[in-house]
Amino acid sequence: MKDIRWKQRFENLQSVFQRLQEAIKVHQQMPENDLIKMALIKAFEMTFELSWKTMKDFLVYNGIDVKLPREIIKQAFANDIIEDGQLWIDMLEDRNLMTHTYDEERANEAIQHICEDYLQGLSQLHQYLLERLA
Repeated sequence: MKDIRWKQRFENLQSVFQRLQEAIKVHQQMPENDLIKMALIKAFEMTFELSWKTMKDFLVYNGIDVKLPREIIKQAFANDIIEDGQLWIDMLEDRNLMTHTYDEERANEAIQHICEDYLQGLSQLHQYLLERLA
């Protein structure tokens, strides 16, 4: 069961990651649409949540016991699972802000970060885990 947990969570992650990519594409076509903006932010939140939880399961599978998101990010970076630890800390802080406040300026900033920076970090993790599935 221990072996399967990260793989099962990764399956869910693949699904929400695909939704995030779709939301970004639609946002680029309709940048002023507020519903699309909200969907993009929600897709990011879900992708980020599943990403750090999948990293946690992967670390535990490899004998590294971690619990808190910040600690998981640090260990994932130390173990070369993610390439840019600071980017992931930024994602965590942005996700925390987005979850608790909503104002348009903040949302637009977050969307810019998601499209320009965070997608790259999420893609890198996705690729790393995909290579370990085999």
